[in-house]
Amino acid sequence: MENNLHDETENRKRLLALMTRHQRQIFAYIYALVPNRYDAEDLLQETCVVICEKFHEFEAGTDFVAWASQIAYWRVRYARQKFARSKVIFDQDIVDAIAQTAGSMATELDDRHVALSDCLHRLPARDRELLLVRYEPDGGVEEAARRSGRTVQTAYKALARLRKLLLDCVSTRLATGGAT
Repeated sequence: MENNLHDETENRKRLLALMTRHQRQIFAYIYALVPNRYDAEDLLQETCVVICEKFHEFEAGTDFVAWASQIAYWRVRYARQKFARSKVIFDQDIVDAIAQTAGSMATELDDRHVALSDCLHRLPARDRELLLVRYEPDGGVEEAARRSGRTVQTAYKALARLRKLLLDCVSTRLATGGAT
């Protein structure tokens, strides 16, 4: 009995660690398949519930993201009935093609995210803040300019410069295998 409790505790810890580490990737996969962010967030929650329910079926040592993405794929297919009333409707063949592409790009996107995070942290605090305000939900150039004490025109120019700088930084990091 005590051994079963220990095993259950260890399984929960493994599940929590895997979900914490890969939830962003699972969300990105779902968001590539559905018309809007709010639907993707709802589907992520539904997917997480199913992952928890079926975690005993997951084979340790296999690709958790691939396994979770399959669950997400079937949740999206099931939810398509709801999306049928939406203005944006994708043919199932298109959804399948996007799902396959998103799955094959997961590692590359994760590498890009890590590189972008590192490049963002290398920016001066004022520039980083300008970018973060601009791209936060409901953020905009006007708000970013106001918070940074810049004119809107100056903010546009600074953002263009920073986007180019980040693109170059991420490209260089990926080309050199993440070397600094």
